[in-house]
Amino acid sequence: MIKKQSGETTLEEQLELSDLTKNSEYSGLLVEGMNEVLNSSLSYPSETRGGSVNKALDKIRERIKTSEPVPLAAKSRPVRVYLAVAASVILVLGCTFFYWMQSGVPAGHAANIVVTKKGSKTNLVLPDGTKVWINADSRLSYDKEFGINRREVYLTGEAYFDVVKDKKRPFIVHTDNIEVKVLGTAFNVRAYDDEKNIQTTLLRGSIEVLLKDNNKTLLLAPNEKMIVRNTAAQSHLKKMPEGGLPEIELLKLAPRKIDSLSVETEWTHNRLVFEQEKLTDIIPVLERWYNITIELKNKQDAGVLYRGKFENDSLEDVLESLKMIGNFSYTIQKDKVVIY
Repeated sequence: MIKKQSGETTLEEQLELSDLTKNSEYSGLLVEGMNEVLNSSLSYPSETRGGSVNKALDKIRERIKTSEPVPLAAKSRPVRVYLAVAASVILVLGCTFFYWMQSGVPAGHAANIVVTKKGSKTNLVLPDGTKVWINADSRLSYDKEFGINRREVYLTGEAYFDVVKDKKRPFIVHTDNIEVKVLGTAFNVRAYDDEKNIQTTLLRGSIEVLLKDNNKTLLLAPNEKMIVRNTAAQSHLKKMPEGGLPEIELLKLAPRKIDSLSVETEWTHNRLVFEQEKLTDIIPVLERWYNITIELKNKQDAGVLYRGKFENDSLEDVLESLKMIGNFSYTIQKDKVVIY
């Protein structure tokens, strides 16, 4: 139910939840109690810490106290059931608070959260009309007040934004290392925790990028791509790249005659594209795309760069194509691939 409240449930999970709540004799009371807590504010201002949640719990306790007597056939169970319901609600409250604190949204912000698992992508339209495509293994959150006085979203992972123009309310994307500020444009942001850099690619319009580490601001023009070292990822990565990786890199993208997409945004059309990339950089992309884990047994030739474009291809087809370039072998066992 916490996942449903945050909009994270899959269709299978929604059907399962529906079945569970239909088949339980006391599910109505349990669902009602949990909804009371889940729909209450979790902003926890310091002066009224937990106030609205406590009020919700008080309402539930009052209902339990004043409930009408249960029919004789069921009277051996009511006290136990009501206690179980109360305990469940309090447990959900604890889980919800923990989940909220881990969501990456600052305290005081009641948020809508969209999460994609590995192997899946999604898209949505924000309240202001902005269209967002969210890549695999990503998380996007935004205030319930989004679009009223401000337009701010929080991103971990990758997303492509087609922003509705609004001069009075700039659109801001927050990540661990950068903030991207726009008025109305189309751009892609890639900010995975486990990758060595963060990328911002602008297709049209203009964007302003704030680097949090040094408080510098850069302006991007159409068909420009900015790469920033992901300092927030250093604790996640076993090893940062040897020397060579600049703090900031600005690249000009080659114009494409076929369509308006850049290589960086092909994923929004379900195309997997690699342009002169190392195998170590390709592996995490494949893991997210196909929901697998890949183990690299032997050190690969760092000088080998891979290039390819795949559309609705199987994992084996992709590996076979890469194998022809890199001259490696591999095995697939269920959801694990070993490259050697």
